[in-house]
Amino acid sequence: MEFVAHPKDIPLHIEEVSTQSFQQNLLERDGFAGIICLTPQAYNPGQCVQLKLAEIDPNFCVIGRIVWCEKEVGEFRIAIEFPCKDDCYCVRMVEQLSHIEHYRRQAKQQGRRLNFNDAAAEWIQKFAASFPAFIA
Repeated sequence: MEFVAHPKDIPLHIEEVSTQSFQQNLLERDGFAGIICLTPQAYNPGQCVQLKLAEIDPNFCVIGRIVWCEKEVGEFRIAIEFPCKDDCYCVRMVEQLSHIEHYRRQAKQQGRRLNFNDAAAEWIQKFAASFPAFIA
């Protein structure tokens, strides 16, 4: 099971939900399973959360499950898995877009002006091979 760190400069809205339940995974899944992010709030393992990422996709809304939560200085680092294969695949795609936007912003800070397509082409060439694969 692999998790990708969500870029801190791309706002991720996380909200607890109590209406969703997932079966416990009996076997660990290979490949991309979810994300790791920082949040001001602590969550309990097994707790379900809704994620929105309006800056990347205003229609993106998915439910995941907290795997673990660790206290950091002034915040919490959490891992969120997506047990539904379709949601997991969607999250992986949106996370790639988030990483490309983060790359574009870093380039801008270095004085390089890239449009999203140029940033995507560079990011894919440099990082796509190391991004965890989705294995159904």
